[in-house]
Amino acid sequence: MKPASTLSLTVICASLILAGCASSGSSAPGVANPFSTDNSSSLASIKVNTMRVFGDSYSDPNFTSSIGTINWAQQLQARGTVTQSSIYAIGGARAQSGELRAFDQQINKALNSGNPIVDRDLTVVYLGHNDIGRTGSPDGLTRSTTGYKTGVDRLIEAGAANENRRLFVTQLHAWGRGPGVSDGVDHQVRAWNTMLAGIANSNPNIIAVDMYTAFERVFKDPQAYGFTNVTTADSSRSSVDALYHDATHFGNRGQEIITRVYQHYLSRGWDWANSVSAGAGAAEQLNKDIDNGTLVLSMAGQKRLQPGFRLVALGMDQSKPFSFKPLNGKVFQPFAATRQQDQQSPRGLALDMNLGSEDNPSNSRLGVAVFQHEQPELLETAAQRNSRRFTSDAVSLYWHKPVSGFLLSSQLSHMALNFNSYAQDSMVNLTLENTSKGDTWSLENKLRYPLRSGAMNVTPWVSLTSQSHSMDPALTRTLYTTDVLFSSSRMNELLSGLGLDFQADPIHLAGNKQLRLGGSLSHVQSLHRDSVMVSMQEAGTPGVVQRELFPSAKISRTRLGLQAALDVAKNLRFSATYGTQLQDVKNTSSLLLLANIQY
Repeated sequence: MKPASTLSLTVICASLILAGCASSGSSAPGVANPFSTDNSSSLASIKVNTMRVFGDSYSDPNFTSSIGTINWAQQLQARGTVTQSSIYAIGGARAQSGELRAFDQQINKALNSGNPIVDRDLTVVYLGHNDIGRTGSPDGLTRSTTGYKTGVDRLIEAGAANENRRLFVTQLHAWGRGPGVSDGVDHQVRAWNTMLAGIANSNPNIIAVDMYTAFERVFKDPQAYGFTNVTTADSSRSSVDALYHDATHFGNRGQEIITRVYQHYLSRGWDWANSVSAGAGAAEQLNKDIDNGTLVLSMAGQKRLQPGFRLVALGMDQSKPFSFKPLNGKVFQPFAATRQQDQQSPRGLALDMNLGSEDNPSNSRLGVAVFQHEQPELLETAAQRNSRRFTSDAVSLYWHKPVSGFLLSSQLSHMALNFNSYAQDSMVNLTLENTSKGDTWSLENKLRYPLRSGAMNVTPWVSLTSQSHSMDPALTRTLYTTDVLFSSSRMNELLSGLGLDFQADPIHLAGNKQLRLGGSLSHVQSLHRDSVMVSMQEAGTPGVVQRELFPSAKISRTRLGLQAALDVAKNLRFSATYGTQLQDVKNTSSLLLLANIQY
C-alpha cells in the first residue's frame, strides 16, 4: 500500500491502475508473500510464524471470553493461519502513553519477553476505539496520535517491518454507528484512519487493514450479509443475525468479519495491499474483492451458500468428537459395557435440512437419522459354549433451534431390539438358538448454552427424557431345562440429564502438526421408573402361569469422556477416546485408539 520508490515501479503501477487490473486476480507480477508456503495466494498455504497483537477489548481474549464472544486473533490461530500468537491487547487500552494498559506498556511487555521478532512474523496493531471514546477525544486525538506513532516507531526498530515480515495497522470501522457511541465522532474516526494510512504509505512493509470499508458494506446492506439488526445491541442474536453484542462491541458475527478481513489481506488481497496506496485506492480494491466474491464476509451470500439438505455419517466423528448425535444417550450407550467383547462402533446416516426459506433464513434444522448397533457378548461359562448377540436398528426424528443464545433440540426415536442367544453341548449333541424382540420409544428435549472461555468452547446442557420399553413374548429353550414362555409388561421411565461438553481450540505444534483436545462430563438421574411384571409359563403345563413383579432400580449414572486427536500430516490422523462410568470405573472403562489415513 505504498507509493513506488523507483521510476520503473511508478510506470508499472500507473499502467496497472489505468488498466483497472490492480485486484488480486490481475495478471500483474505478484508481491512476494513471506507467509505463503507455496508462493500461491491460497489461504490454506498461509502460515504466519508468530503473530503479535497490540490492542484493546476488540482483541483481548480475556474480555471477549467474558462476554461469550469469539476472538479474531485466536480464530486465526485455531484455523491454522497463525502458528503461534502472542496477544498483548488489554480491554480499555488506548494509544496515548502514560496509562497502565496503554500501547507503550504493551510494547514494553513484548520487548521484554525474550522472544525477538523474526522472519515470517506478523505484528498487528488494532487501537483507537478508546482513544475516540463514546463522545470523541477532548484534545482531537493529539496525544493518542503521538503515542501511536511512537509505538509504531519502536516496533519498526524492533524489526516488525523488516523484509519478510509485516506490520498491520488496523483502520477502525465507523465507530459512531455503535448503539452506545455518538454519531458525531465520525470525523475523528476518519482522521484516525487517515493518520494510519499515512504511516502505512511511508513504509513498504506496513499495511493499513481497512475495517472501515468492509463494515460499511454491512451497515449499508445488512440483509445481503445475513444481518437483520446492525443498530442495536442484542447479545442473544449476535451469533445469528445481530451485529452488536453490547453498546460498543461486536458479537460473534462481527468478530468473524474481522477474522476474514485479516485473512484476506494475508492471502488473496496480498498483491494489491502491498502495492496500492492506503486510502481511496485500497478501499476501491477491497470493494472490488467483496463484489466479485474474492473476499466473502461472514455468511455473505448465505442464501446461495447454505445447503438445503445435509447428509451426515454418524458414529465416531473425529473432527468434532463430541458433536451432537440425534440419538438418545440412555438407549444408545457410547461406551463399553461390562464384559463386553469386540463391540462394533454404532453407525448410521442422518439427513437434515434448514427450515428457513430464501427470503427468511433460519438456523433451525429438521432431520431424520437411521442407526444400527451390534454388540456380541460372551457369557460367564468356563467353556464359553454360550454366547449372545444384541442388535438394534433405530430411526430418529430431530429438530434444532437457536432460542435467545440457547440451542434447543428435540428428538423422537424408535429402536427395534433383537436378541439372539446360542448354546451348545457336544456331550449331549445339542445346539440351541433363541430369538427375542422388543422395542423402545424415546422423546428427549435438551437445552444447551454454548460459551467461549479462553481458547475453549464450553457447552453446559440439561435434558429431560421420556422412554417406554417393551419385549415381545418369547419361547426360551435351554440345554438342560424345560422350555419356558416369557412375557413382560411395558415399562415407562422419566430421566433427567445434566452435562458439560468442552472442546479446546487446536494446538499447533512443530512441523504443521495439530492437536485437538475435548471431553464431556454428564450425569443421568431417573425421576420415575415403572416396575416390570414378568409372566412365565412352562411348556407342557397349560393354564399355569407364574407372575412376578420386579421393581426397577433407580438410575444414577455419571459418565466421563475424553478425546485427543493428532493431525500428523495432511492425510494422517491419530486419535484416542476414553470413556467410563464413574460409579464403576473398573468395569466400564473403555479406550479406543484409531489411525485415520486418507487416500
